[in-house]
Amino acid sequence: MSPAIDISIIVPVYNNEDHVEACIQALLSQRYSDGACEFILVDNNSTDRSAEIVKRYPGIRLLSQPKQGSYAARNLGLSEAQGQIIAFTDSDCVPRADWLQQIADTMRNSSVGIVLGRREFQGRSRPLKSLEAYEAHKANYILSGTDREVFFGYTNNMAVRRSLMDAVGPFTELGRGADTIFVRRAIDRFSCQILRYSPDVVIRHLEITSVWNWYRKMYTYGRSYQNYRRLVVAHPLSNAQRLEVFKRTSTSNFSWLESARLLTLLGGGCFLWQLGRLSGTRGLRPAAMPAEITKRTQ
Repeated sequence: MSPAIDISIIVPVYNNEDHVEACIQALLSQRYSDGACEFILVDNNSTDRSAEIVKRYPGIRLLSQPKQGSYAARNLGLSEAQGQIIAFTDSDCVPRADWLQQIADTMRNSSVGIVLGRREFQGRSRPLKSLEAYEAHKANYILSGTDREVFFGYTNNMAVRRSLMDAVGPFTELGRGADTIFVRRAIDRFSCQILRYSPDVVIRHLEITSVWNWYRKMYTYGRSYQNYRRLVVAHPLSNAQRLEVFKRTSTSNFSWLESARLLTLLGGGCFLWQLGRLSGTRGLRPAAMPAEITKRTQ
């Protein structure tokens, strides 16, 4: 008899042949000793070699979701998953070797229903490292607080107790932002205390190799915010709160010059986030992003 599945890992895949193999190898190399796990990758109409690459690995279960959309792909994976804990990441992400163990350790506290972890960037330049540190401090500041209207989610590094997923899931099948909607449903039904931010649950985002990639993400997140706030009551951090996060980041062994550079970078990120939000309000296409930024992030 096969052992009971403790953790199911679900990864949507769409045209990501450059990164999916690194993701698979990181998953299969996990140091996890608490029980059995299963790896479910869901191909979402890829036209490149992504599915072909996945098929090379017998330890991976490959599903196919013809309905376009990463949340539709995740929902198909959910319908097949057997684990008591469901872990999510993306095919352009590489989990650290102790990722599953850290998730399991955090979930030992029975009051924890959702775990969100730290996201590192592939690029290692000093400016990008400072932005990475800011993002980690921001996530900790928000997700350890009690203002549910600023809470957010991200399925490239998230784990959910199956019983909670059954209670408030599945994901709303939107283009973006359904992870935040799910988190808000969960904390609105229960409390903010069911969510735990863990800096030891770590993935590396292979797509973010430069500041320009991060800028492009800020624009996309602005559009996403404008979409999901139509379904949940939400507001961004105030300027005073952003300044507090910046202070916490800049005191982490940053020189005054690095702190000044970080503040300048964050100003550009805020501008692009607001621009993305404006384009979402007006129903503009993503191509409305400034041509210079788009060119430099390709």
